[in-house]
Amino acid sequence: MNTEVTKNKQGQTLGRKGQETRAKLMEAARQLLDTHSPVELTAVSIAAEAGTSPASFYMYFDDTKDILFALSEVAGEDMAAIHAIFDQAWTSDDIEEHARKVIDALNEVWARHRQVLRFRNMEADRGDPRFEELRMNTYVPFIERFAQRILAISPPSATRKRADVYSEATILHAAMERLAATEPSVMEKGLGLKRITNNLARVVKMVVLGGQAVAKVEATAPATKAAAVQTRNEVAPGVVKTKPRSRVERTGTTKTAKAA
Repeated sequence: MNTEVTKNKQGQTLGRKGQETRAKLMEAARQLLDTHSPVELTAVSIAAEAGTSPASFYMYFDDTKDILFALSEVAGEDMAAIHAIFDQAWTSDDIEEHARKVIDALNEVWARHRQVLRFRNMEADRGDPRFEELRMNTYVPFIERFAQRILAISPPSATRKRADVYSEATILHAAMERLAATEPSVMEKGLGLKRITNNLARVVKMVVLGGQAVAKVEATAPATKAAAVQTRNEVAPGVVKTKPRSRVERTGTTKTAKAA
């Protein structure tokens, strides 16, 4: 994702000073987000925090939503650290270890950009096409890499199609992001971040190995069924196998008992 900006809103090429001013405004907005909601930001407050004028703000951004979009792009770039974990080789023995690394890395990204990413998701949910595209540019590479890791360990089978694996990766990503979006203080009031992380990593392992488990069960099912049938047909040693009585025989026995 290329977020480099080379021109200001007037169409003028950004020199070193212009780049520095734009970066200063973005840092000011980021600082204000520590104590203010994104919807409370104004061009005046951001410019004052940056030590410049509102007129200068509008040289680089259309409005506060525009600067939050720029900050969302920067947050998306931080996802590269997570992609690097997926690009490593995973084995069935170290799935949980890699899963914990992914969860920790995602938590770190959200810790640095929580307010911005929440605003990104809110605007995407409201139907803003720019923010929706930006969110998908983050989601798709994550899910794609996740699915590839699963497929490398558990190839598609008769009951677990490729599309099922992508669905699993999507569900796991949603769970990870929802937890990452939660304030750490809230997590600690419950089960705690460490416990949640460890158990989520365990769930990832169960899902990744799920294809192998299903295939193994299906492979042994016919043999198990045949063995059960054979067991029913066999007679234990010392037991005389008798022929089932006919209906007439059973009826005659009943009448004889009544007569007696």
